[in-house]
Parts: sequence; C-alpha cells; structure tokens
Amino acid sequence: MSSTVAARISLAADHLRRGQLAQAEVELNGVLTRDPGNVTARFLLAVLEFRAGKLPLSERILNELVSAHPNYLDAVGMLAVVKRSTGQVAGALHLFERAISLGQRTPDIYNQIGSCLLELDDPVAAGAAFKQAIELDRTDAQSYYNLGLALKSVGRSYETYMTFRRSAELNPDSLDTYEQIWQQMRQLLNWNDGIGLIEQGHIRNPQSTRLMALLASTYGKVGRKAEAEAMFLKARALDPGVNLTYAHWLQEEGRFEDSIPVFKDDVRSRPIQGQAYYNLSTAKCFEIGGRGFAEIIPPLLEEAAIGQEGRMFLHYALANWADSRKDYSVAYQHFDAANELAYHLYNSKFDHDSFAADVEHAVLLKLYSSATISDQQNNGSQSSMPIFIVGMIRTGTTLLDQILAAHPDVGSAGEQPYWQVSAGRVNRQWLESGAASDEIHRLADEYLAILKQVSPSTPRVTDKMPTNFIHVGLMSVVFPKAKFIHIRRSPLDTCTSIYTTFLGSGTQFAYSKSNIVAYYREYLRTMEHWRQVLPEGQMIEIDYEDLVANEPEVLRDLLQFLDLTWNESVLRHDQNIGQVSTPSLWTARQPVNTSSVERWRRYEPWLGELLELGSVVHPPATTRPGHRLAHS
Repeated sequence: MSSTVAARISLAADHLRRGQLAQAEVELNGVLTRDPGNVTARFLLAVLEFRAGKLPLSERILNELVSAHPNYLDAVGMLAVVKRSTGQVAGALHLFERAISLGQRTPDIYNQIGSCLLELDDPVAAGAAFKQAIELDRTDAQSYYNLGLALKSVGRSYETYMTFRRSAELNPDSLDTYEQIWQQMRQLLNWNDGIGLIEQGHIRNPQSTRLMALLASTYGKVGRKAEAEAMFLKARALDPGVNLTYAHWLQEEGRFEDSIPVFKDDVRSRPIQGQAYYNLSTAKCFEIGGRGFAEIIPPLLEEAAIGQEGRMFLHYALANWADSRKDYSVAYQHFDAANELAYHLYNSKFDHDSFAADVEHAVLLKLYSSATISDQQNNGSQSSMPIFIVGMIRTGTTLLDQILAAHPDVGSAGEQPYWQVSAGRVNRQWLESGAASDEIHRLADEYLAILKQVSPSTPRVTDKMPTNFIHVGLMSVVFPKAKFIHIRRSPLDTCTSIYTTFLGSGTQFAYSKSNIVAYYREYLRTMEHWRQVLPEGQMIEIDYEDLVANEPEVLRDLLQFLDLTWNESVLRHDQNIGQVSTPSLWTARQPVNTSSVERWRRYEPWLGELLELGSVVHPPATTRPGHRLAHS
C-alpha cells in the first residue's frame, strides 16, 4: 500500500470517527478509484453506508468482504451488527459466534450474543453469554443490566433484583436501571430494602418525573403517605403523564373519589387510550364531561393508534359499565372481547399439561407425603408467627386478610412472593438429594425476617398469596407450627370472577375458559392431597359464603383455631384498612356483605366451559377434633 493510499485511508477513518461522512466518502472513493480491491477502504465504506442508513448496500459490501476474506474479524463483526439491525437475528448470532472463534472474546461480543439469544427467546443461553461478558469485565454496568433482563425472563426475581442493583452501583445515572429495580421491588415486595436505591436515583436525576413517580409509589408502599403525595404532585406539575400512576395510587389508598378527576385529566391530555377509562370504571364512574362511556368508547375502539392493550382496557370498561346497568348480555360480550385480547397479550404460552406434571411429580407424590412431612417437620422452625391464607384467586383472600389484620395481634404482609420464588429451586434440590436441615433453617430465617420487617410489632403475620396452595407442603415442613387457612368459594363464582376481572400479566392461567377450568381442577386435586397428608390441626377450611353470611360465628371459630383471643375489631375491618394493591381494592374496603354470592347466575347463558365446574362440591369444612366450623 502506497503512502498516499495509507494517508487517505487514515484521513477517512478520522472523518468517520468525527461523523463527517461526506468527507470520509470523498477520501474512500479516491482510494478505491486507484485501488478497487483495497480491503480496508471497502470495509470503511461499508461502515460509512451503515452510518448513513444504507443498510442493504453496507450488507452487500460486507458479504463480499467476508466471502473473500473469511477470517477478516472486523468485517465479520460488522456484518453481524448489520444483520441484527435488519432483523436477521439468527444470522447475526452465527456471525458473532464466529467472531468469538476467531479470537474476539470481548464483553461487547458476548453482550451482542446474549441480546440475540434474548430476541430468539432463549433467556437461559442469553444469561450464560452475559455472564461471560461480566467475567471479562466486572465493571461494565451494561453487562449486568443485560443479565438482569435475562434473569427477569426466566422469573428469577431475587437474582434479577440484585443484578440490576449491581448495574445501578456501576452506573448510577441510568434511569432504565432504576425502573427495572422498582419492578423487581414490586415483584418481591421488598420496598424497604430498595427504597434507598430509588432515592439515590432521584438525587442523581432530580428532574426525572419517571423517578419521581417511582419514588412516590415506593413511599406509598411503606406508609409514608404525605411524602408520596408531595412527590406525586411535584411530578404531576412537571409532566401530566404521571396522572395515571398518581390516580392508581389514590385508588390503592381507598381514595376513589379523589382518583376520578385525576383519571379524567389523564383522558383529556391523552384521549386515545384505554387504561384511564378502565380505572374510572373500577371507581364506578362511567362518564366524562357529561358524556357516557357508551358514547365515548365505541369510536375509540376503531382507532388504529389504540393498540391491543388499550382496546382490551376499553372492553373491560364497557363491560363494567354494562354490568352496573344489569345489562349482562352486553357486559359478557365485552368480557369475552377483553379476555381474548388479554390472552394473546399475556398468557398464550400457558401449558396446562406441563403445570399438571410439575405438581404431580414434584409436589404431591415425590416430596410431600404424610410420612416425609412428619419426618422433616422435626427440623422446622418453632415460630408460630406465619398465618398462611391460601386458595384459588378471587375467593375472598384479600377480604379475609383485611379482617384478620384488624386484630391488634395480627399484621398483614400482603401477598409475599417468597415461596413462589424459592419453591422451584428447593423442590428440585430436595428431589435430587433429599431435604436438608440447614436449608430448612435458612428458609425459615429469611422468611421470618421478611414478616418482621413488614410488621415488627405483631406476634402473628398473615401472608395471603393465594397460589401458595401449591407450596403448602414445603411451608408446613419449614413452619410446622404455622397455621393454614384455606378459603373456598363456589367454583362457578370463583371462575366467573376470574374471567370477568382484569388480573394483569402475572396470572398464568387467566383469560381462557379452558385454562381456568384445567387450573381449577389441579387446585382441587392439590388441596385434596394436603387434606390427606398435613398434620391434624394445621389447616382449617372455611367457605366464603359462610364467612359473609355468618361472620361473627365463623370469625370466633377462626380466631380460636389461630389461638387468638376474640376482639370486636375484626367485625369493623372496613373502618381501618391499609393500602390494597390487588384487584379487590374496591370490595376489600366494603363491609362484609353477600352481594357477590351466586354472581355467576347473571352470566349463566354465556359461561360455556366454566359450567363444567357446576357439579364440583367441596368436602365438608373441618378443623381440630370436636371443633365446629361448617355452618352449611
């Protein structure tokens, strides 16, 4: 290569670094006029075309280079980048892996490989690639952030939280990282542990209304209501986009009337949306500016910009409106439309057969027989602090939790995800090598620390995660002196409520009647197993219908079972209620009543597959010998 050509290539590379594409192109064309086969100049031209947005031309040049020079590492890597940018993810992955084989073992290459694998829906392999990147550079915040995304995809919430936390330590100015941390705080309910991180983010990004809203929500979760409201109002003054989050917090606090004007403000600033209309419907408000939902919403459903999620929320809003008018045929049409959209958005991958096999193999038959539970309970904690409320969702678990939390000796930990997060790993480990006493002690210590943090002044604390019914065996081993309350409800009322309630993205079996029925049958089978194997006196079963019809009698029996003295406060739970974040945030604040009993009959003509559960009858409610519970 002549000195003139080398000088012009060097000048072109310098222009590229400075973003001076036109000047770089002049130099490169000059080189290629004299030396059409110059490999370096052709590579730089491909880079230039990529930066100019001419991706097909860049790809053509790079393909020719890689074909002629298969070990040209820069060209292989650049072609991978171009292919990924044009959606050719599998091809890009192959080239990035080829770059590794050619010796380019850098954090960036492994991050690129991991990102391709995430796009190809292989988060486990993606996580392995991101871990390789971290091994090469433990100070790279982006590698930790990417690993957090992979861990999040496989549901490993605690590891996800800690990984995003490390990313924030390395790059404390990343707004996206704080948002990911907050999402994991919500998943784990570890608000007190993570609040300092969100405060750090706000200090470093004081004008970010995203962080203001996250911090305000966190203050609300830990009972710092005045600080929450002040932060929300500050954020709202800067950005009307905060309205939705603020109004939803008001509803969680039971301030439904206060939430209505805020939701209406959000609609005025963003008329083409769905969520604010849905939230207004949960507050029993069905008009804006004198116009009813029946007039406002149908044209919005035709808007292309509304999107699937927005359309889903609009159908839920119209369903609630029609239900309030007792027009159940129209209501159910909209519930059907909402569920169809929600199913494709959130739950189309639920595999009932896999779920049933997991329950059968790991939980019921192999690990938790009567003999193994009895043997392993000798290693368990002697604490009687936990009160576990389990059952199907939409059976009254939130109501019962709020009733018990009104007792001066009982605190509420809400829906703790601890057992959901821990059980899979522990079950696999115990299946392979048997239960270990040190693991039982660790689980007990960690869980008690959570309960004491949530409610430090009460001797008993409830955990109302309903789907913990799957993990009763494990919890019984770890806490042999804990009490389990299985609350049951009419199968048809339960499943109708599931189908007519927006449950977010976390309920894997929702939005499909066949999945709801299949899951319900697994629930019945699982609970029958626990009836057979749990030690006598550890679990009590009560019926929702009995609770709302005979509240004082049922509660006297229940408190006796829990070894708690009678206290009239449990009959006035609606007068002193904390934040409610579940779909029951309205009903949990009402006095106990029978309005939801046999609600399914309103929709009987349209229930379809759900009617298969009409023949299901729960076994008689039982507790300790000689102790009456059932009132039916």
